[in-house]
Formats: sequence, structure tokens, C-alpha cells
Amino acid sequence: MAALSLRGLVKRFGAVTAVDRVDLEIANGEFLALLGPSGCGKTTVLRLIAGFEKPSAGEIAFDGTVVSGAGMHLPPERRRVGIVFQSYALWPHMSVARNVGYPLEVAKVRGREYDRRVAAALETVGLAGLAARRPAELSGGQRQRVALARCLVMTPSVVLLDEPLANLDVHLRAAMEDEFRRLHAETGATMVYITHDQAEAMALADRIAVLDGGRLVQAATPERLYSEPAAPMVAGFIGEGAVVDARVVAADGDGRCAVRLYGREMRLRCGAGVRPGPAKVCIRPEDIGVVETGIPVAVRRRRYKGGYSAIDVAPVAAPDDRLLLRLPAASPPGDGFEIEIADGWVMPG
Repeated sequence: MAALSLRGLVKRFGAVTAVDRVDLEIANGEFLALLGPSGCGKTTVLRLIAGFEKPSAGEIAFDGTVVSGAGMHLPPERRRVGIVFQSYALWPHMSVARNVGYPLEVAKVRGREYDRRVAAALETVGLAGLAARRPAELSGGQRQRVALARCLVMTPSVVLLDEPLANLDVHLRAAMEDEFRRLHAETGATMVYITHDQAEAMALADRIAVLDGGRLVQAATPERLYSEPAAPMVAGFIGEGAVVDARVVAADGDGRCAVRLYGREMRLRCGAGVRPGPAKVCIRPEDIGVVETGIPVAVRRRRYKGGYSAIDVAPVAAPDDRLLLRLPAASPPGDGFEIEIADGWVMPG
């Protein structure tokens, strides 16, 4: 498997810059998710890695060897990259076995080697008994596994997955997430997973790279992105919670700083770059508790979620802010009560 390096990667389509100076190192065997809203540039990055697009500037290297850069562009068929598309892209008139074996046919692999590799790929994805069926005879999850087998049959150095679960219902998505985890563990492949669904990215990836407006905002483990977002965009996009205005009174250098928020002073977690002055604070539902004497809030919306109620509240001191609480469904509070903010993450304003 290959390590990937994206260095100063830029892609322009006329006056539009789809990818803007992206620097990213993907380790050999890593499962990395490219996450971001629609139009953020993540699919363009995938197409650049695959070789379907040429960069306007910068370079891409596999294991230290440049495959795209100034005066150099290795075509897709020479990159040993496997791709699983959102639409599966299966041939309806071919059997499952022929769909899986099609890349081998193009590569002129024949005979026993062809049969062995097709059988092995089908066995890997749990479809050994369905080789003779057509795609129309399969469920959505089975068609997705055929697409995976077709990708794996060529033993690619890198596997690219482009929104592969977007067309599946919630139960099939959970099953396929387990399948992707198993395949990654068994094959050790370097995987780059494109998605706009943060729950998928958090569940699957070793590391997540968040894109916005063509730029890389932060690349970190799911835990780090959730607890220590580098920017308000990441804080708002990852997990539920709120990003609100505050003022840093003092930064002590011990990983916490004194913050003035809703008329009260509190000590919250912060990074090394935070200085006294205006700031943003990411507040998660688990950071908030109901108390007898605290910050007065008014209830704006309640949603029953089964075992708990999700309650949107607005601090009386800042009625345009919205904070989210999760409270037991059996004992919801009234329309007005008081809260404490026990924790939060402070970012430069």
C-alpha cells in the first residue's frame, strides 16, 4: 500500500478555485476521511488523486514518487488506484463475477489467475455464492459489495471511496460501515473516504480532513476534531453544539483560560494560540447542566429523542444564541430555568 502526499495542491476551473493550496500527508495503510459540505472541493481532491484531473499547481506523490506535478501526470490506469463510486457503476448485463473481473479483462489477465482473483475478491466481501447473478437481482448492500470486490480485485495501492453509502438506508449503512472497517483491517489498504456525513467519518476514519471552500481547515483524529476544533467552521460542522461569542480575560498557559460569557466569568479549555480579547467558544450538550442558580435561559424548542429530550435554549443575556441540552425525557424542565457551563473549547475570535 502507498503513502500519499498532497503538496500545495490547487485546482482551478476557469475563474473558480475548487481546491486551494491543500497540504496533506496520508500515511501508508491509513483510513482518512475527507469531510465537508457540498461544494467544498472533496470530490475534486479525489479526482486529482485518481488522476482524472490535472492539478493547476502543486503536486501529488505516492510513496515519495510524484504522479502529478509540473510537467508530470501519470494516467489513472498506471496509478494502481481503486475507486468505489456512489452509484456503484455496475454493468447491468454482466454477471457479478464478470463485473468484478472486468478490470482484469482490461489488464489482459486470463485463465486460472483471472478465476483465482475474482473468486478471492468475492470471498473477501462475502459474495462467493452470488457470482452468477446479475446486479438487478441483488440488494443495495450486495451491489455495494460487488463494487468493492471490483475495486479490490486489482490489489490497488490506494482505495478511494466517493460517498459510497449515500444511496443506502440507515440499516444498510450501519452494516456497510462494519464491512469497510473489516476490509480495512484485513487488507491494510490506504483508504480515502469522501463524505459530507460527519457521523460516517467519525465512525470509520483514523483521521478526518475537513475542507471548506477548497481549503483544508483541520486534519486530526475524530476525538481531537470533536474536543478541540481549530476553527468555528469545524466546531459547527462536527458534532452537535453551539459556537458563541465570548471574551478571553486571561490565558494562563495551562490549557485553560478565563472567559467572560453571559455576564459570568468561567475557566474553559483553550489552545496555545488564544490571547486576551474577543473569542469564540464551542459548547457541546454534555458541557451544560441544569442548576438552581446560574445562567437564566428560555426554552425555544423541545424534541423527544426516545431516551432523552433535546432542548434548544436561549440565554436571557444573549437571546440570539442557541444552546443544546440533552435531558432525561421523563422530567423535562419548564419554559425557563438556569444552567451552568462546566466546560467548552475556546478558539481565537
